[in-house]
Amino acid sequence: MIARKSALIVITQFANGILGFIGLKFIAMYLTPWEYGVIGFAYGFVAIFSIFGNLGFDNAHIKRVSEGKDLRTCVATFALTKLFLAGLMATIVFIVIWIWKFLLHRGFESPLHEKAIWIMLSYFILLILAQIFISTFTARKEIAKARIPYFLYTLGRISGTIFVLVNGYGVLAVAYTYLLGEILHFSYALYLFRGYPIGKPSFEYFKSYATFAVHAVFTSIPWLIMSNIDKVIIQLFWTAQEVGNYFAIFNLSRFFVVFATAISTLLMPTVSELHAKNRWQEIERVTLESERYLSMIAFIIIFSMIGLAKPVIHILLSDKYMKALPILQILPLFALFDILARPYQSQLQGMDMPQYTKNRVLLMLATHITLDLILVPKDIKSLGIKLFGLGATGAAIATVIAYFVGYVYIRVAAWKETGIKGRTSILWHITSALIVALLLRIVSPYIGRWYELLGISLVGLGIYVGILSLIGEFTRKDYDLFMDTLNIKKMIRYVIDELRGKNE
Repeated sequence: MIARKSALIVITQFANGILGFIGLKFIAMYLTPWEYGVIGFAYGFVAIFSIFGNLGFDNAHIKRVSEGKDLRTCVATFALTKLFLAGLMATIVFIVIWIWKFLLHRGFESPLHEKAIWIMLSYFILLILAQIFISTFTARKEIAKARIPYFLYTLGRISGTIFVLVNGYGVLAVAYTYLLGEILHFSYALYLFRGYPIGKPSFEYFKSYATFAVHAVFTSIPWLIMSNIDKVIIQLFWTAQEVGNYFAIFNLSRFFVVFATAISTLLMPTVSELHAKNRWQEIERVTLESERYLSMIAFIIIFSMIGLAKPVIHILLSDKYMKALPILQILPLFALFDILARPYQSQLQGMDMPQYTKNRVLLMLATHITLDLILVPKDIKSLGIKLFGLGATGAAIATVIAYFVGYVYIRVAAWKETGIKGRTSILWHITSALIVALLLRIVSPYIGRWYELLGISLVGLGIYVGILSLIGEFTRKDYDLFMDTLNIKKMIRYVIDELRGKNE
């Protein structure tokens, strides 16, 4: 059932990704990189402060519910906490902008930047409150309920984006589509939550949540900062034009983290349940299987994207973004290292060792910010220091190195705690995917249409599977697992049963 539920996450995220690519294509056609940079900056700026809307309590709720704590009390305690945190986040954003404008007498590159921030703030507040329902669904491994509302968010946002762009309503209207999508997300999640028991908040439960959140908060805060600080730093030292180039490629690249999300969303509560029952061999098995299948899928997709970087920008974006080519040849590797780290991070979290996740993210954040400040700016005039001045390309390099450092750390930590060394099959995946990527790089100058890009990608996938089959790394058992997992009839039945409240 983990495979089927993981597949549902992959399928819904794949659908989200296709919609996202369509929306990104329209954005590339109708907005300049500078205009898209306004959206990217506003999103990144507010996202940094959204840490105050989480503070580790989302993971704490998943952990406690998956352990079998009283659901009524958990939901009530979590809901009250999230309401307080949403208000806290909004207050802090207001204070920071007031200080920036009226005490420091600083401003933004344009009035559009500040207006976009207020729109994104509304979006994030609603998103924070939606986690009351989504985190509960996730903890109970009700994946259909957790993922389908997000699909509605994407559908609403992208439909709105296309409408406002075609009708020429401008940048702020595009920002409002985020809010439109989140209204749909929140509303449907609330609808699916009907009938769930809600009791009274408990201070004892809150203390239990806080105990776990103390470690998780040192993960969530650095994680959100690291995921968004690059856009803010680029805006600070360059312009929205550079932010737009980076944000477009970032959105292309992060789609592939879906495969890691599919596994880690289920793996943490699964390991938590197995850990409570002292089923150590099962924990090792699901971790290694997760790593193998994630590696098998991730290497070919990400290496192929790098090999086909130029036609990808030409076809999926626009030639206006061709200056972002070096970014696309570097940045997707961050997703690869994130994907490979997820099974071991989820394993340690599920075994009640969140301190390793905290340490990993803190190490990544320190690496990321240090390299950003060295590689992105041309100089720091107040200190008289000349720097590399690589702009968005420098941010891409910093991101990849930070994620690599984090991957090495979590693998070593998992090995020391559990003795699991991982699978050597990853080396075959790397080698096979690299061969395919080099072949794709050779033919990439001859690709100019979307169907040519799709066709050559499928040929590359066929070569990859063929190589793995020849060396015995892709077997009939693997084929049967993929086919059964993606069985449409079984998937539809599972979704219908869950939405009707029939949990397996």
